[in-house]
Amino acid sequence: MYKYLHHHIFKSFSLKAFRDNNYLSKVHQNKYLFMANIHQFSFNIGEEVIPITTKLDIDVASVLEFQPFKEWTSTLSKEMLKVDKKELKIRNVEIQNVDYFGLKIGFVKFKVDAIFTETGKSAPGIIFMRGGSVAVLLILRSKERDSKIVKEHVVLTYQPRLAVPSLSFPEIPAGMLDGSGNFIGKASQEIKEETGIEVNDQNLIDMTALAYDENNDVNNEREGKKYQGAYPSPGGSDEFLRLCICIKEMNREDVEKLEGKLCGLRDHGEQITVGLIELKNLWKIPDMKALSALALYDALKRNDKI
Repeated sequence: MYKYLHHHIFKSFSLKAFRDNNYLSKVHQNKYLFMANIHQFSFNIGEEVIPITTKLDIDVASVLEFQPFKEWTSTLSKEMLKVDKKELKIRNVEIQNVDYFGLKIGFVKFKVDAIFTETGKSAPGIIFMRGGSVAVLLILRSKERDSKIVKEHVVLTYQPRLAVPSLSFPEIPAGMLDGSGNFIGKASQEIKEETGIEVNDQNLIDMTALAYDENNDVNNEREGKKYQGAYPSPGGSDEFLRLCICIKEMNREDVEKLEGKLCGLRDHGEQITVGLIELKNLWKIPDMKALSALALYDALKRNDKI
């Protein structure tokens, strides 16, 4: 009995010791991997090295190749170096989560550990990164037969937006940029996919390019750089909008046929219904892209830029 008890106790202790040692081994391995991660991944602001870390099983190397993240680190470095007195000190960037679209990164959430040099207080640094998008104010001009009265309608898309949440949210056609820098080409592609309407690139005008040109008087020394677009939520996201406009002449009958048309790329999870609204009533919808495009369109017209 004692022999069996001794054997059982020894066996239990041995198994426990093995498991503990194995666990400790994994802890040390993870610790070393984490420490290696701290030293391996970084970006520079001048001669200062900013570590990029994570506490999760995230492929940080792929995040570094994500075009919006590359642009963010490059722009941040330029912003920090162009000021004589550093108001902020960046200590660390922690990658917290990554969402993929198939094999490609779609969204990245990370936190910047930054403090105000004067007070030592933390600066807001939680960022949801998704990169830029393009949106199109598509105005259809038509008139009744034997009538000189021209009516202007704006093409809308209705689709589920669970963040709002809404199952039929009204928006102007829009889509995420692919990193190619071809904003106009992407805009015409989105119009085709979301509404079925074909437009020539030559008929599209990038209103943000007209508004944020480097030679504009509004770009004083504090704003002296070319913005990538309009930023709907700069307090927590890098997303910028390239706002385009296209004015297309169409027959009244063809315009009316668009109402209720089903579009979108079904294999990409899009389920879109096309709608119309008179241009004079566009300000009534809750889509910030539409409101921004409308305001920009009116301002550019007043300044004879469009």
